[in-house]
Amino acid sequence: MGLLELLEQDNLESLQDFLSKRFVQNMEFFSQTSPKLFETLKKQPQDYNLICNQKGINIVNIHNSSLIYPEIESKYTMFEVHQEIATTPLNNPRWNLKSNEIQLTPIDENKLPITGIGINKMIENLQHLGGKPYYHLGANFLPSTAVYGLFGGLFLELLREKGCFFHSLFIFEENIDLFRISCYFVHYAALFDQVSPKAFYLFVREIIDPKIIRHYFAARKISSNFMLLELQMYKSQKLDAARELLNQEFLSNKRGWGSFEDEMIGIANSLKNSNYNVLSYPMRVNAPVCVVGNGPSLDSLLPFIKKMQDRMIIFSCGTALKVLKNYGVQPDFQIEIERIDYLRDVLCDAPLGDTPLLCGNMVNPSALTLSKEGYIFLRGGSSSSYMFESSVIEYAAPFVGNAGAALAMQMGSEVILCGIDCGYIEGMSKHAKGSYYGNENIDLPPNVYPVKPNSDRTVYADSIFILSRQNLEMAIKLFKPKMVLNLGWGAFIEGTRSISVDDFELAKIDKDKCLNEMKSYMKPVSIKKMNLIHIRGYLNNIKMLLQKDIKDKKELFMLIDEVSILMVDMSVKNPHIGILLEGSIAHLLQNLLLSILHIPHNQISVLYKQNVEIIMWIFDKMCFSYGVLLAFQEH
Repeated sequence: MGLLELLEQDNLESLQDFLSKRFVQNMEFFSQTSPKLFETLKKQPQDYNLICNQKGINIVNIHNSSLIYPEIESKYTMFEVHQEIATTPLNNPRWNLKSNEIQLTPIDENKLPITGIGINKMIENLQHLGGKPYYHLGANFLPSTAVYGLFGGLFLELLREKGCFFHSLFIFEENIDLFRISCYFVHYAALFDQVSPKAFYLFVREIIDPKIIRHYFAARKISSNFMLLELQMYKSQKLDAARELLNQEFLSNKRGWGSFEDEMIGIANSLKNSNYNVLSYPMRVNAPVCVVGNGPSLDSLLPFIKKMQDRMIIFSCGTALKVLKNYGVQPDFQIEIERIDYLRDVLCDAPLGDTPLLCGNMVNPSALTLSKEGYIFLRGGSSSSYMFESSVIEYAAPFVGNAGAALAMQMGSEVILCGIDCGYIEGMSKHAKGSYYGNENIDLPPNVYPVKPNSDRTVYADSIFILSRQNLEMAIKLFKPKMVLNLGWGAFIEGTRSISVDDFELAKIDKDKCLNEMKSYMKPVSIKKMNLIHIRGYLNNIKMLLQKDIKDKKELFMLIDEVSILMVDMSVKNPHIGILLEGSIAHLLQNLLLSILHIPHNQISVLYKQNVEIIMWIFDKMCFSYGVLLAFQEH
């Protein structure tokens, strides 16, 4: 007999016996899986305790004897409340179904002539098979689900007894007593079995490391990208912070996927740029490096930069160049990472003049031809960077400011951030005045939310700014510069010191010596042997996984997670191949999943097989395209 049936029968003795046995069962489970939690659960309650009597079940506050759930007509209402919460979560106002606004929409095949064709054919197949404009997950299957606070957790057991299966499940309960009470209800060992493998994240009291939240989505980058089901049982600062952290990672997950076509452009450009000297295994010079981005706070920092330009090395990032030159500041290096065709026009508009150009290896070669003194660096996260026999600069994306900061952290004794705002500052435009973007309005775009500011301003961020800030924070941890000062008015960046220009002074430096030392790290490098055989082997492994017999949508989610793990492994073992293919494979698999979710039933085999054939055909086109590039290189 299950807990639901016992609660409906109103048999007090049987219910008390059941709850006692369930608690012992959970204690045995946690003694094996989490000894530290087990020892904590053994302690006496300090804040809350469970009540089970003729009135039903409830939670009492030990300090003031107040009840969590009200009593109506001599009956506690906890069971009824949790029953309501456990009813159709996807269509229940108590739950929040959050979307990353990922839609099944046709792709411009002129921009993505390989990936786009595959996605568009999947959409055509769906239309022929009667797809609907809404998602259908199937009975008792829930997407990525986050629960902030359990308040007893009875609803979880009611969902479990109904046979609900969670694609992934995140639970955070800040109060040990409230979690202990959930151990009287929830069969945790069984609940783990009703979540995808390694997809149950349970935190009690604290979230020890925020990187675990990042892993929560990264491990299921594709299948957890478009839908997040949330429930917050009560309000508290800790729960709100956990929810904000999870939502930031959910939003940033959709950024930075890239595509095979873009990576191929990067490879072609890198081959053409390979005659330039490459930044190789740089050392730190005894000078601070000022990284200048084109955020709106740059306007207020221009006097400081001009005054101190002889006491620091200045890295101008992207469109900050025009603003600096108009103010009479001569940057020591202009940093660029864009593949875009019109980068040359942007540099002409500034103009670049005598400023040395330090570009990511994948930039359009026409931009480098403008420079009187040009160098390249290998930007991490780009397939083409791992073709060279040299060091790669990691965390140099998504913005050029990230690249400038990552370079500065490896090349200077201290780093000063100016105009690296990582957000929208309320009442200000997105960029500094007088830049390439001209006059901009100050309206906030949609889908932004407040983030911790670096000053007294109000700052908002969207998914790409969140990703930029995260990469800056990761770069600081990886490169460990002596100090990073953030002079901007934008988002707070962990690992930096927020400071005013009036609060410090820079010492004199031998700037020419430092610049010559930096330029000595630019050297000729060779390109590794590129091989089509390894790409074919990797894609054949994915083809074999996709040829599995998939019966329903739950199995499809789990299969896509299996392919995701294979993709992550390849990107670690062989970044050139992994990054080259991962963006387009991810987009194809996401659209495979989305198209099948638009089928209003669980009979998915026909559409699944059709779409897998398309994906295999696209894989062959990728191999052919890469083979043509290799043939061109050899000749």
